[in-house]
Amino acid sequence: MNLEESYQEVKPAIVAFVPKFHPVFDPQQPSPEFPPIFGTGIIVADGIVATNDHVVRAIGRLPKPPNYPKDLWPVTCILLYLIANKGVAAIKIDVLGVFSIEKAEMGTSYYGPPKPDIAFVRINMKDLPCAQVEYDPRKIKEGREVATAGFPMGTDTLTAPGYLHQITPTLQKGIISAILPFECDNPHALMINVMTQGGASGSPVFLPESGKVIGVLYGGLEDIQKTVNLKSKDKIQNDPSTHSHLYKIPTNVSYVVPSHYIVDLLAKISKDENFKITESTPSLKKKIEEGNFANRKTGKGLEYERWDASIKEKIDRKIKQIIPQEESSAPPLDQRAG
Repeated sequence: MNLEESYQEVKPAIVAFVPKFHPVFDPQQPSPEFPPIFGTGIIVADGIVATNDHVVRAIGRLPKPPNYPKDLWPVTCILLYLIANKGVAAIKIDVLGVFSIEKAEMGTSYYGPPKPDIAFVRINMKDLPCAQVEYDPRKIKEGREVATAGFPMGTDTLTAPGYLHQITPTLQKGIISAILPFECDNPHALMINVMTQGGASGSPVFLPESGKVIGVLYGGLEDIQKTVNLKSKDKIQNDPSTHSHLYKIPTNVSYVVPSHYIVDLLAKISKDENFKITESTPSLKKKIEEGNFANRKTGKGLEYERWDASIKEKIDRKIKQIIPQEESSAPPLDQRAG
């Protein structure tokens, strides 16, 4: 199996996390062409998505209408699913709960973070495509080729020319640059030479020859640069524009949570009644069968629902849903868009 073939095994299980609501100050403001992606995930078991802990914690900071039920999550999981002879459907899946590590006992000889940046999301759908997760220390060697796919820079990549022109994850490849802290059976992280940016957190890292997921991206090393200090006699000394400023730029040094954490935690999650699939859980097949399909015109946004409830705040604003369709539909997006 080569990368072209293995990616086809992993790609259907990649999902994006987007806010369910989008605050707008002007009711006439057009809806975004695609919801703002703030994280990536990979389906590792039916109804269970692996992602980063910091992605899950970002859900608590998402905008939501006043009096929004506390037991409901203001986030939606979107699966970009290719349907033969129709195109790509943006399938909306509700989030039912999360599983994260509050505290971890790592022993005395440990060089990693207080706890691994890994978490799981329970989504309301079954019979989903799942990636194969495996961690074999014999196959995790420095210099080994790896690949990763997700949504670096979030929706900005999908709408790079100013309109929606990409409706698929972005694939990258590199090598394992280092095993942290050193080669061992249970490293706390892997370093790979792939540039990662916001939105790619939670992206699966897999072996090109098998498609086996060996971890998920959780961060990248940033370099600090300095702007040029303008020295002009015509400028006033206390003018901020004449001063140098520091800024960060991404590098090709990225970090991966090894999948041995995923394997161990999945064993515990499988015993949790809250994460079990029920008979009432809708299936992917049924979702597609009941979906309403429509051709999307190039460069034009999707229709979004508006939330028109009154808001008692100092700022007069409305909340607009940014999910493509109702719960029972999965509208396809034209692959040739853009």
